[in-house]
Amino acid sequence: MYCNRILTVAIAVAIVLTMALPALADGASAVAWLKAQQNADGGFGTPESTVGATADVLLAVASTGDNASDWGQDGNTPYTFLKANAESIAGTGDMGKLVLALIASGKNPRNLGVVDLINKLEGSLGSDGQYGTSGMINDQAYAILALSSAKRPVPSTAVDYMLSRQIADGTWSWNGDTTEGTGDNNTAALAILALLAAGVPADNEQVQKTLTHFSGQQNEDGGFPYVKPSAYGTHSDANSTAVVMWAIQAAGQDPAGDDWKYEGKDGYSALDKLRAFQNDSGAFRWQDTFPDDNFMSTVQAVIASELKTLPFAWMDVGDVGTAAVKPETLPETGANLWVAAIALLSGGMALAGVGIRLKKRHV
Repeated sequence: MYCNRILTVAIAVAIVLTMALPALADGASAVAWLKAQQNADGGFGTPESTVGATADVLLAVASTGDNASDWGQDGNTPYTFLKANAESIAGTGDMGKLVLALIASGKNPRNLGVVDLINKLEGSLGSDGQYGTSGMINDQAYAILALSSAKRPVPSTAVDYMLSRQIADGTWSWNGDTTEGTGDNNTAALAILALLAAGVPADNEQVQKTLTHFSGQQNEDGGFPYVKPSAYGTHSDANSTAVVMWAIQAAGQDPAGDDWKYEGKDGYSALDKLRAFQNDSGAFRWQDTFPDDNFMSTVQAVIASELKTLPFAWMDVGDVGTAAVKPETLPETGANLWVAAIALLSGGMALAGVGIRLKKRHV
């Protein structure tokens, strides 16, 4: 009887390990490649660390269920790098991206050293509804996404500003230009993410116009280009494919499902093409014609390959100066599942040992 119990424990442990190992393998190679890019100051970026690149890594790694904020390098971490550079953060795009990354890593953005990023971000709102003064749609999008992640209200003026910048074909231009033919898929995807995060419903006419546009942009390989037609080529690239997948996911649709396979269920999906962009190193290349490992392609593709979108973590950051509140995140995968499997293995071995000892006592 005791032998049967031991066998049952062993089988249970084997099942958990079988479940855990594929999850680790799916996400670990890209995460390991990112870890190898860390600079001596704890941050990320080439040739020098930047706030934006460091936030990109934290966000990508968090989407896999891991946490990169305390990765060590020469005694420094991404979090110590960010705290040391917090007062120099000026652009609303970097601020917004960093808020998203900190919340996803369990850190309150109100307490980044002496800087309250939420207060700083909310204070950048102009009378026209624009966050900051750059006019860049990505800056506006990341600001709105950040406030949504922080459970802060997004003023209607900010939403109206974003809606007013849409071009007739359903796209947005990176610089806010509304002239026909100046838009692109990447900017349009971020704009849709922001609108949906701010509470605009997925069946909104302008949101649907963009989704219809995306369906006409998909290439035969399942991926998406920067935009077509274009004088610079219309090949699929990892960045465009990833961020369009974010938008599709945010709208409540499945970017890997039949509805988003090229010409029906027998075609390739965006996820199919995105996975095909991954190099042996674990990093992702930008395009097939540019095979080198690409940092930005990798951080964006990791999130999309996890079938996550922005934001994927939320925190009630409270009022000015309040302490951190535990973030609300989706179930963890990858490395943390492996840790759980090891813990269960240890427990199973302990139980097996108890069973053996009990058996000896009864012999």
